[in-house]
Amino acid sequence: MPFGESVERVHLDRDPLVRVVAQVRFAPILSVREQSFVAPFQEAIRHAYPLVEKETQQEVALGASGALQMSDSALWRFWGVERNWQVTLAENFVSLACSDYSDRDDFLSRLADALNAVREHIRPGHISRVGVRYVDRLSGHEMLDRLPEFVRPELLGLSNAELGEGVTVRGMMQAEFSIHEVRLSGKWGHLPPGMTHDLSLDALDELSWILDLDAFTEVAEPFDSEACEAKAGRYADIVYGFFRWAVSDEFLVAHGAEQ
Repeated sequence: MPFGESVERVHLDRDPLVRVVAQVRFAPILSVREQSFVAPFQEAIRHAYPLVEKETQQEVALGASGALQMSDSALWRFWGVERNWQVTLAENFVSLACSDYSDRDDFLSRLADALNAVREHIRPGHISRVGVRYVDRLSGHEMLDRLPEFVRPELLGLSNAELGEGVTVRGMMQAEFSIHEVRLSGKWGHLPPGMTHDLSLDALDELSWILDLDAFTEVAEPFDSEACEAKAGRYADIVYGFFRWAVSDEFLVAHGAEQ
């Protein structure tokens, strides 16, 4: 079953994960726009994320009079030396993202460090959302030709249909589930060469198949770094349970699972 008891984790030598993100949203803190305000936060995480970039994003909103209103918001990105780990601090959220995921415990430990720095130096009052997102991607004829063997038919749709001389080059499906108070949003399917379903992911120059799972809650409550970390761990468990239901043992073996 995709939603039930926790599933024992299996280490994969060739993990198909291309991006993992945890995000905590909170009430806007406008002081994040100021370098002097963010500097102590940077100092707290600089040993792990020594590179920093500041971005200014423009947001468009509908005003009370019906007219469009433009506003600027600040975004600070802190990178590891290899640029495969990133902490992002914005006026209304903090996130941890990586493209070199190896272990959930390591990821949650890094998340705890970032959240503790937020608690000490940014001091948000209330949160509005906690979520974790895992994106898997398959590419190459060797892998894509084995999709019917690797993935449950419920997720393949037309990808698993006999189409004569035709082949599926683009076919994204989407579903949302509720597990008590947690929501799980999923997207999966084929992407053609040169296309991505999310700007945070680079497009490939070949056909690919993605499984994008995002577990989250949207509940207003006081900021608590330890509680946020615990939620992230629980949501990662939900995502993993769905992933293990979605793929076969043959998939795991092909990606280096111990037999």
